Amino acid sequence: MVKKKRKSRRKVTLQDIAQRVQVSISSVSRVVSNYPGVHPELRLRIERAMRELDYRPISSRRTFQKPGNYIIYFLLTNRDLDIPVHSRILQAIEKETTAEGDLLLFRSFRYNPGSPPEDLNIFQSIELTQLGNRALPAGGVILTGLTYPNLLDALGSLEIPYVLLGNNYAGSDELTSDAVIFDGHQGACDATRYLIDLGHTNILFVGDPNIGWFSSLYQGYVEALNEAGLKPFAQTKTLSDSFYSNGYFSVEMAFEQLREITAIFAGCDEIAMGAWKALNDRNLSVPQDVSLVGFDDEEYAAFTVPPLSTVRIDVEAIGRELVRQLYRKLEDPSLKLPLMNLSTTLIKRGTCRPLAVLSESV
Repeated sequence: MVKKKRKSRRKVTLQDIAQRVQVSISSVSRVVSNYPGVHPELRLRIERAMRELDYRPISSRRTFQKPGNYIIYFLLTNRDLDIPVHSRILQAIEKETTAEGDLLLFRSFRYNPGSPPEDLNIFQSIELTQLGNRALPAGGVILTGLTYPNLLDALGSLEIPYVLLGNNYAGSDELTSDAVIFDGHQGACDATRYLIDLGHTNILFVGDPNIGWFSSLYQGYVEALNEAGLKPFAQTKTLSDSFYSNGYFSVEMAFEQLREITAIFAGCDEIAMGAWKALNDRNLSVPQDVSLVGFDDEEYAAFTVPPLSTVRIDVEAIGRELVRQLYRKLEDPSLKLPLMNLSTTLIKRGTCRPLAVLSESV
């Protein structure tokens, strides 16, 4: 006698419930995991749909999620993690979330800034995490990398709280809330004024203002030059996707246009290293022939020969403030937090010196 196979019952998913109630999957996941902050009427509708569809979460298995724990996503958009500042901020955020007993997950996400928010499929990048058979919702998202308004709209439609590193925001509107920025404008002013105080008047800036934080740096550079009655001279077009190569090629091109460059302000330390190599290939020494300042103070900057002068970003403070803001948003998703602006610090090391002035022979 041949036994008939029992037809397996299709497992009901959170997507099924969301479609039945006409709400976001995020709302359903919060009810399933008993998160606070869900409107009582919405909770009742979702719970009714769960009963009608016979949704059966397996809650008896041991899972990470305990009352009060969050799943937090570090979402790096339109960038690679090999850019050191992003990995350092990730480490700082992980330190904070670990101390709170929360789980931090890394995701990368590339998208077209012109795509409608509903076409971004952002939920596939921050999909519910399954531990056992229980769905763990995204408590919130920390955005870094190059961020466009359509992504913020997509996250808003999913009702998932987010905060972002605002220096890489590429919207035409000005960020006023739910973001942390470092003061690149002031840092660039300080670096450029320092070079001017050393007697330099032909100061090259390298960095594309259309890309992320280089915009505020370029504005600070121009402001300091205007104060001194000097004209800007900048390579503001991206010549390579590699910051190092871009620094190299930008300096090569700049010297073809103006041979009297005596100082360079680079938009990041990696650009500075590429610029340094281009100077060496021209038999120009740093700082004897050209002074050089970077930006962001990577770990290697203090160990170059001579040590690189640069502008320091406090990545620990950035990570701490991003997490602090997100936790406040998780307590009250409707809350709009004021923009947090963190200061930068000019670090004077060995790659700058006063401009040599030749005295006339008597």
